[in-house]
Amino acid sequence: MSERTPATPGGRGTWESILWAPAPLQHVVQLYTKPAFLVRAVTEYAGEGLRGGEALLLVATAAHVRAIARRLEGEGFALAELAHRGQLFVLDAAQALHEVLVDGLPDRARFRAVIGGAVETANAAGDRKVRAFDEMVDLLRRTSLTAALYLEGLWSDLLAEQGVALLCGYSIDNFDPDIYDGLLQRVISAHSHLVPVEDYARLDQAVELAYAEIFGSGRDAGYLRRAFLAHYVRSASMPDAEAAILAAREFVPAAAADALLDRTRYYYRIFTAAVA
Repeated sequence: MSERTPATPGGRGTWESILWAPAPLQHVVQLYTKPAFLVRAVTEYAGEGLRGGEALLLVATAAHVRAIARRLEGEGFALAELAHRGQLFVLDAAQALHEVLVDGLPDRARFRAVIGGAVETANAAGDRKVRAFDEMVDLLRRTSLTAALYLEGLWSDLLAEQGVALLCGYSIDNFDPDIYDGLLQRVISAHSHLVPVEDYARLDQAVELAYAEIFGSGRDAGYLRRAFLAHYVRSASMPDAEAAILAAREFVPAAAADALLDRTRYYYRIFTAAVA
């Protein structure tokens, strides 16, 4: 196995470095618009855990389970054998969510029975570390963000008690201006780490150009960005470029913050197209 580069506290690593070796209690949220990115990330996350002898709990949609399974099997994992010996557990996200809801809200006792029971079984199977992936929160978020964040809280309690690491997938476009009116900030605050995009270097370049275009070229834009980052309080670890976007939402008028996000999106897509 190749040597891994750990993520830095300031969030300047890559998403791979966050997912390869998550610490117990680490609660990561990944944003995505293309399922291929989610599947790739979950495969990296799952594969590293399985190689290290950890147990894996996947609470995912049927389509994503199939895609993740194909990639893992392509990397040589015998999933049926892993499940047989208690190292792999798979729950359908829609069915699991149905089982934990009461009148549209997550019920603590049901969550403990369904999800907590699966984690306890994974732990008991070999006194292993457990890492989990969950999509129930994203399914619930589409009808009630408040309910989804309550479910995140139940997960956080379980992580603290069982020493589990968790990755949550949210089908949210990081460049959608509507999410910056509170939705994204609330989602981030329920997690320890944010993975906002697939390419951190590309995002950093896009933000640098957008700052220069909106706030002035030369040293002024760079100074402003550094000042924003120095004063912006991050509720979770994230790339500096994403923090610079969120900081602008707090420190400049809404019109300027919207323009910054629009130009960041433009440049990020230009860079993406150039390497496609």
